[in-house]
Amino acid sequence: MLSFPFHQAAATDGVNTACGRVEAGYRTETSVKGPVGATVPVMACIDVLRGRDDGPRRLRIFVAGRQVISSDDIARGPSDGGIMGDPFQGVILSHGSVVVKNYGGSAWRWNETWRLTIRQGQWIIAGWDEDYWHAGSGNDGLHVSVNALTGTVREDGTPFNDNAVEPPPPVIHKICLLPRQWRTPSIMQAAAIGTSSWECDARLGTRAN
Repeated sequence: MLSFPFHQAAATDGVNTACGRVEAGYRTETSVKGPVGATVPVMACIDVLRGRDDGPRRLRIFVAGRQVISSDDIARGPSDGGIMGDPFQGVILSHGSVVVKNYGGSAWRWNETWRLTIRQGQWIIAGWDEDYWHAGSGNDGLHVSVNALTGTVREDGTPFNDNAVEPPPPVIHKICLLPRQWRTPSIMQAAAIGTSSWECDARLGTRAN
């Protein structure tokens, strides 16, 4: 099985104090504070709100007490994890980025990791990772890592050998370029990213089936 553990950075708070006023119907689940950005970091407060009836979570970013980002497409809701239960694994600050991870699935498991940052005054998605594997198939699985700053996509893994073909399918190691329209995307594009394919083939950057 592929697994990619989520290590919390020591610089984060990991508390549940809201960064700002909490909208009706939500409660604060977790929050972190610290520097975000590489060249000219800003001190930011990030919180995640949980809605009623297992609805979507809301991730918010505040700078100097002012809300600059609100997204319902980064931190998944409690009912989005399939038989694995609540998929949300938390939010941390690491190397100048806000990092959010979700995990879920059934026989087919998945991880997704989002990295958000600020660049030239704009809040962007710096990259995202996707991992898929079959719980009963040993090491069969796929890891796709997208660096939206450099435009590099890396795909590694072993195809699922459903029919126990001998010899088994070869291990995949691919590097390709991210389509230009997906370089340093805004955080508001998270929903479109989540429904698109990022494997190094003809589907790269297009809506997944």
